[in-house]
Amino acid sequence: MDTDDGGEEPPAEARGPDFDVRYQTKYVDIAPGFSQPVCRGSLDEIDRHVEVVADLLGISVEQRVLMFWYNQNATGAMAENSELCDWCSSGCGGCASTDATHVRNRSLHHELVHAVALPTWGRSDTLFEEGLAMGLDRVIGEYEGINSIYNLDLLGTTKPSDVAGSGQHGGAHFSRWLIDRFGPDDLRQMFERLTGSSTKAEVFAAVEEVYGLPFEELEAEYYATAPLAYPLPGLCEGLVHVPWEDGRWEFEASSDCDQPHMFGPADDGRNYAVATVDILPEHVGESLAVWVPSDVSALAWPCLDQPIYDVDPAVLGRSLFDNSILPPVFTMAMRYRVEVPIDDSEDVHLRLCPSNGLDPSHHPIDRTVDPENCLGD
Repeated sequence: MDTDDGGEEPPAEARGPDFDVRYQTKYVDIAPGFSQPVCRGSLDEIDRHVEVVADLLGISVEQRVLMFWYNQNATGAMAENSELCDWCSSGCGGCASTDATHVRNRSLHHELVHAVALPTWGRSDTLFEEGLAMGLDRVIGEYEGINSIYNLDLLGTTKPSDVAGSGQHGGAHFSRWLIDRFGPDDLRQMFERLTGSSTKAEVFAAVEEVYGLPFEELEAEYYATAPLAYPLPGLCEGLVHVPWEDGRWEFEASSDCDQPHMFGPADDGRNYAVATVDILPEHVGESLAVWVPSDVSALAWPCLDQPIYDVDPAVLGRSLFDNSILPPVFTMAMRYRVEVPIDDSEDVHLRLCPSNGLDPSHHPIDRTVDPENCLGD
């Protein structure tokens, strides 16, 4: 998450723009700055994200979250994304306080982490406050590579000791390790003892008092013992699952926004369908033909169910597939989250199957017509 996306506290007098609350989930009152509907999948996932974050941190969610949602590309947009700057004291990506949370789709999950932690834990040095939100973030589809989904600080050149007391964002992987290694209560004490203006010396002193080690020794233990990647809680939970049937994975469904597989609007104004597929061991390394609407590219993200210690980091990145590129090849047998952008009211159509060499990329004249492209067809 870059430095203009999240965590900044709104000015004391700020609450939010003149958006009406149109959706009330179990935990969140949503005031969208657009007339386009918020799809059922997004509403359900918002509550799931609140619950998995609260569960991981041992927090009881007792205060409802008021969320102002900006999307300048959605139908009936009432504000530019830049108007987040009017309500967030620094940066225009999003912010959270105990009174209101301001988001666009890109920063929604990040700010929800802040919204869950703030009422009980308060604020802390950015190493812990932003590290926590980034470590439980859901920024998928925005950047290439593994850092955008699993926050693999372990592979970076910036150390936790560099971030401490500096005001810069970082520490996502380090915060996840602290929770996994010592539990959330010790991390909560970092919020009780520190603020956004704490110095590096104050951070180091608080760490030694709570964790019983000088910061440099704790950091050395982190680099010696931490897994390469942690699962993102809730990334693949509660989603429609596409089974392997008749030699293929095939998902055909309505794009009705009220359906649980429909999400959106994304920051580009489009809705998107989300489902999961299991890549079986016998299909690892095999070319899979893909058919999706010819003007979109689908994304697939690996669903980790446990920390990973020994794996090529490249295989943790996203897989991109559409009808005009070579068939994808999956390198790990696991469940994947698949997102398919949907234009207008077109139905959802996703097909993956072992390729017979006649995949749609070989039919450049009209790739909207699905050729028979599976082995056995």
